[in-house]
Amino acid sequence: MAISAFAVKVPAAEALVGDLRRRYDATVALGVPAHITVLVPFMDPALITPDVLALAQRVLDRTTSFTFSLSEVGRFPETAYLAPEPAEPFVAMTLAMADAFPGFPPYEGAFEGVIPHLSVAHGNALDADAAAIELQARLLASGPVHATCTEVTLIENSSGRWQDLHVFQLPPAGARAMRNVLFICSRNQWRSPTAEQLWRRHPLISARSAGTSPNARHRVSIDDIEWADLILVMEEKHKSRLVAEFKRTLEHKPIHVLDIPDEYKYMDPALIEELERSVPSILGID
Repeated sequence: MAISAFAVKVPAAEALVGDLRRRYDATVALGVPAHITVLVPFMDPALITPDVLALAQRVLDRTTSFTFSLSEVGRFPETAYLAPEPAEPFVAMTLAMADAFPGFPPYEGAFEGVIPHLSVAHGNALDADAAAIELQARLLASGPVHATCTEVTLIENSSGRWQDLHVFQLPPAGARAMRNVLFICSRNQWRSPTAEQLWRRHPLISARSAGTSPNARHRVSIDDIEWADLILVMEEKHKSRLVAEFKRTLEHKPIHVLDIPDEYKYMDPALIEELERSVPSILGID
C-alpha cells in the first residue's frame, strides 16, 4: 500500500547512529535517513494535490526554524531512540498537522500523546537493548548532536522504497509565524466578514469568519474552532455561546472580546476604524 509521511531529516546524526541504524533498523534499506517523524502515516501519494501541499505549508508556517540537541537515549518496548531537546516544536508541528488532516492521526491513533524521537533500533527488544547501551557510550564519548530544523520533508513509498516528494521550508528563526484567526459575530453578515476581509491578505494571518446564530450565513463549526489558533469575537455573548457549545475543543484556545456592537454594515468605515484600532494589538502585528 502506497503511503507518505512528514519527517525532519537529521543528517548531523548520521555519524553517530548511521551504522547502528543499518544494523538494527530495517527502514534504512528502504531509503529512510536518520529523521524525527512529524506525521505518519499520511495519505496515498497519488492523492496529494497542490491544495494538500498548500495546506500543509500553511500549517508548518506556524513553526519557525529552531535548533535542537540529541543527548538522551530513550526506549519504547522494541525501540531505542534519541530524544530531541526541546521537544515542543516537534510536538506542535505534529498536533497542528493532525488537526489540519484529521483523517490521519499520528501512528493511526495507536498511542496517547506525542513523543518525538529519532529511531536507531526498531522491531526487537534485544536489539534495542544493545543499541541503547552503545548509544549511551557514544554520547558520553562524543557529546550531544546539535542540529537545526529549517525544513520538513514529505516522503513517500509507492515503489517499495522511500523517496522525497516535497520539501516545506519553515520561516526563519525570529520571524513571526502565520496564525489562523477566526472572527465571530452573530449572523456572519456585517462585522466578522468585514474583519475577515481586512485581515485575510496579511502575510502573517489566515483569516476566517463565522456566526453563532443558527441563521448565520456561515455558522461556526467544530472544524472552524479546531482550525483557529486565535478567536476574536465581537461581543461577550458570542464568547459565552462558543464556550457552551465547544467547551472541550476550546481548551487552550485564546478568545478575545472586541466589544464591537451590532450597529454597523459590511465594510462600514466606522467599523473598519474600530477593527483597525483593536485587532493589531491583540495579534501583535503592524
